[in-house]
Amino acid sequence: MEISKCVSKVISFGGKIIIAVSLVLFVAAGQANAASEAVRNAGVQYACALLDMMAYKSQLNEVIRDVISDFGYEIVNYKYEDEKAATNFILLRSKEPEKLTGKFLNIVAVPGTEKMKDVEVDLRFEKVLFGGSVPSEFEQYAKTEKTTSAQPLVHKGFNDYTQTAFFTPKEDGSLGVDPLLDIIYKDNGELILTGHSLGGAVAVLLGTRMECMGIPPGSIQVVTFGAPAVGNKTFANEYGNVVKHTRYTMSGDPVHGLLQFIKAGYEQTGEEIKCKRNPNSLKFSHNMSEYLDSSIRNLLDTLEAEHEDLHNHVVVDETPKTFSLPGKPVKGRAYLAPAVVNLPDDIDNDTEYVKKLAELIEGYEFDESVDGDETDEKAQNAVAIRTSCDRICRVSVGAKLLTRKVYQITVQEDISDPYGNIISTQTCGTTTDNLSPIEAVLYSLGRCTMNRENFE
Repeated sequence: MEISKCVSKVISFGGKIIIAVSLVLFVAAGQANAASEAVRNAGVQYACALLDMMAYKSQLNEVIRDVISDFGYEIVNYKYEDEKAATNFILLRSKEPEKLTGKFLNIVAVPGTEKMKDVEVDLRFEKVLFGGSVPSEFEQYAKTEKTTSAQPLVHKGFNDYTQTAFFTPKEDGSLGVDPLLDIIYKDNGELILTGHSLGGAVAVLLGTRMECMGIPPGSIQVVTFGAPAVGNKTFANEYGNVVKHTRYTMSGDPVHGLLQFIKAGYEQTGEEIKCKRNPNSLKFSHNMSEYLDSSIRNLLDTLEAEHEDLHNHVVVDETPKTFSLPGKPVKGRAYLAPAVVNLPDDIDNDTEYVKKLAELIEGYEFDESVDGDETDEKAQNAVAIRTSCDRICRVSVGAKLLTRKVYQITVQEDISDPYGNIISTQTCGTTTDNLSPIEAVLYSLGRCTMNRENFE
């Protein structure tokens, strides 16, 4: 029998749960003992996906800032608008060095196509010359009137967006790129640029521009989801390897190849990694929700393949001890019963992922927790007493079909003492209208986890 001490604490923020719960998994993955490179890469993909999801204006947009300090992170927002483009990006940065790298982690997320002005940027198909080593030169090169395919050319709309957001002087003379350069030069931090769709194209151009400004090689990593090509073949040949670029695509998502199809002369850069689409989702393959769902699955699969555990295990003294119930169910030591998952046949392929999520998340609000294997209630009670657990947490997950491919996801959590006396019980749920089934389970599990703090 193993006991787990909480790796990190999740804080309640009303109904906006999924991102914080996701961040718990990422932070914990980053802290896993002797985490492999595969786990690290899966964690980076996952963190970038959830931040790109947050970068859009939705109910998820305000989530992390409410709880970020409790995770050891902070967020800085940047907004600027002129006649060329409306820009909005977020910077997530750690307050302490990461255990694996010894560096501060910084992730910049640029939103994708969201409103008409962004669509206008997407549709500026003409190309401009790419070059220069300082912001003023970037703009001058782009104004060159006569160009040929033998020169490095990039999409005018993407270049305008990047120039406005990061290289156009503000009223005080500063640039949007300045805090990112400070991360590299002053903080010796790790900088990851990420974006979905248009945001991914901007991230590629931003990273390449910064490298052209002479930053130390290898200071930047770019992670994109469903991003279109940004330049022609000459650009890809001359600048494609300047910055490390991991490019996630998905079957059925036409956007990453759209420019090559509509307008000849565009070529992708970076290492392509194809994501598996969740057949249980109603969302269009290009939707960021699809990429987040895929990232969740990949992280869980990688943790299992690498035999990593998000919990920090210590030896348990199984000598029975006298205990008294604390005032709140989150205090003390809890026995975590295996999750019971009952999903309809149409989404039954999500069952194993749901079980993994439930077992990873349900213990995070308790001071200590014991991971149980017993499926019989009496056996669970006996092990809880033997391992000095003052409560047992049981979670069940179910789903009901509402309309075609739209399900009501329900999570029930019961917390009792080892003698069968109920301490708290609650049911939380949501539909899969705007979330994949796995994301809906994350949301509902999170609601239960957060609500425990309200029980006396």
